[in-house]
Amino acid sequence: MIGLLTGVRVIKYEPSPWNWIAIFAIGTAFIFGPITWAIRDRLPKERREQLSYIAGGVALLCVPIVLGLGLIGGRLLFFLDIVVLGSLIGFAVASVIERIIIPEQLRGTTQ
Repeated sequence: MIGLLTGVRVIKYEPSPWNWIAIFAIGTAFIFGPITWAIRDRLPKERREQLSYIAGGVALLCVPIVLGLGLIGGRLLFFLDIVVLGSLIGFAVASVIERIIIPEQLRGTTQ
Protein backbone atom coordinates (compact mmCIF):
# COMPACT_ATOMS: atom_id res chain seq x y z
CA MET A 1 0.00 0.00 0.00
CA ILE A 2 2.84 2.36 0.86
CA GLY A 3 4.52 1.61 -2.46
CA LEU A 4 1.33 2.29 -4.39
CA LEU A 5 0.67 5.58 -2.61
CA THR A 6 4.27 6.68 -3.05
CA GLY A 7 4.26 5.66 -6.71
CA VAL A 8 1.15 7.72 -7.39
CA ARG A 9 2.74 10.77 -5.78
CA VAL A 10 6.02 10.27 -7.66
CA ILE A 11 4.22 10.18 -11.01
CA LYS A 12 2.78 13.63 -10.30
CA TYR A 13 6.15 15.30 -9.59
CA GLU A 14 7.20 17.67 -12.35
CA PRO A 15 10.96 17.13 -12.52
CA SER A 16 10.99 13.39 -13.13
CA PRO A 17 12.74 11.68 -10.19
CA TRP A 18 13.04 8.25 -11.82
CA ASN A 19 16.82 8.46 -12.12
CA TRP A 20 17.08 9.02 -8.34
CA ILE A 21 14.64 6.21 -7.69
CA ALA A 22 16.77 3.92 -9.86
CA ILE A 23 19.89 4.88 -7.87
CA PHE A 24 18.18 4.06 -4.56
CA ALA A 25 16.75 0.83 -6.00
CA ILE A 26 20.16 -0.34 -7.24
CA GLY A 27 21.81 0.56 -3.93
CA THR A 28 19.15 -1.24 -1.91
CA ALA A 29 19.23 -4.29 -4.19
CA PHE A 30 23.01 -4.46 -3.83
CA ILE A 31 22.89 -4.14 -0.05
CA PHE A 32 20.08 -6.68 0.42
CA GLY A 33 21.38 -8.91 -2.36
CA PRO A 34 24.99 -10.01 -2.77
CA ILE A 35 26.24 -8.53 0.50
CA THR A 36 23.54 -10.25 2.56
CA TRP A 37 23.99 -13.57 0.74
CA ALA A 38 27.76 -13.50 1.29
CA ILE A 39 27.32 -12.71 4.98
CA ARG A 40 24.78 -15.52 5.42
CA ASP A 41 27.12 -18.01 3.80
CA ARG A 42 30.27 -17.10 5.73
CA LEU A 43 29.23 -16.08 9.25
CA PRO A 44 27.63 -18.12 12.05
CA LYS A 45 24.12 -17.24 13.19
CA GLU A 46 25.22 -15.52 16.43
CA ARG A 47 27.61 -13.22 14.58
CA ARG A 48 24.94 -12.38 11.99
CA GLU A 49 22.57 -11.42 14.79
CA GLN A 50 25.13 -9.03 16.24
CA LEU A 51 25.72 -7.52 12.81
CA SER A 52 21.99 -7.07 12.32
CA TYR A 53 21.85 -4.92 15.47
CA ILE A 54 24.71 -2.82 14.17
CA ALA A 55 23.07 -2.47 10.75
CA GLY A 56 19.78 -1.48 12.40
CA GLY A 57 21.58 1.17 14.43
CA VAL A 58 23.27 2.55 11.33
CA ALA A 59 19.91 2.64 9.53
CA LEU A 60 18.37 4.55 12.43
CA LEU A 61 21.24 7.02 12.31
CA CYS A 62 20.56 7.57 8.60
CA VAL A 63 16.96 8.66 9.24
CA PRO A 64 17.93 12.14 10.52
CA ILE A 65 20.29 12.53 7.57
CA VAL A 66 17.49 11.74 5.11
CA LEU A 67 15.12 14.08 6.91
CA GLY A 68 17.77 16.80 7.04
CA LEU A 69 18.50 16.55 3.33
CA GLY A 70 14.79 16.77 2.59
CA LEU A 71 14.40 19.84 4.79
CA ILE A 72 17.50 21.52 3.36
CA GLY A 73 16.20 20.97 -0.15
CA GLY A 74 12.80 22.33 0.81
CA ARG A 75 10.98 19.32 -0.58
CA LEU A 76 10.81 16.82 2.26
CA LEU A 77 7.92 14.73 0.90
CA PHE A 78 9.54 14.59 -2.55
CA PHE A 79 12.80 13.31 -1.09
CA LEU A 80 11.08 10.80 1.20
CA ASP A 81 8.98 9.46 -1.68
CA ILE A 82 12.11 8.89 -3.74
CA VAL A 83 13.88 7.07 -0.91
CA VAL A 84 10.86 4.92 0.00
CA LEU A 85 9.93 3.92 -3.55
CA GLY A 86 13.53 3.23 -4.57
CA SER A 87 14.13 1.14 -1.47
CA LEU A 88 10.93 -0.87 -1.94
CA ILE A 89 11.78 -1.60 -5.58
CA GLY A 90 15.34 -2.59 -4.71
CA PHE A 91 14.25 -4.86 -1.88
CA ALA A 92 11.63 -6.51 -4.11
CA VAL A 93 14.17 -7.12 -6.88
CA ALA A 94 16.69 -8.62 -4.44
CA SER A 95 14.00 -10.87 -2.93
CA VAL A 96 12.83 -12.12 -6.33
CA ILE A 97 16.39 -12.80 -7.46
CA GLU A 98 17.09 -14.68 -4.23
CA ARG A 99 14.03 -16.89 -4.64
CA ILE A 100 14.60 -17.63 -8.34
CA ILE A 101 18.34 -17.63 -9.01
CA ILE A 102 20.43 -17.98 -5.84
CA PRO A 103 21.37 -21.55 -4.84
CA GLU A 104 20.01 -23.01 -1.60
CA GLN A 105 23.32 -22.83 0.32
CA LEU A 106 23.59 -19.07 -0.22
CA ARG A 107 20.01 -18.50 0.91
CA GLY A 108 20.77 -19.90 4.33
CA THR A 109 17.93 -22.43 4.25
CA THR A 110 20.16 -25.54 4.40
CA GLN A 111 21.99 -24.65 7.62
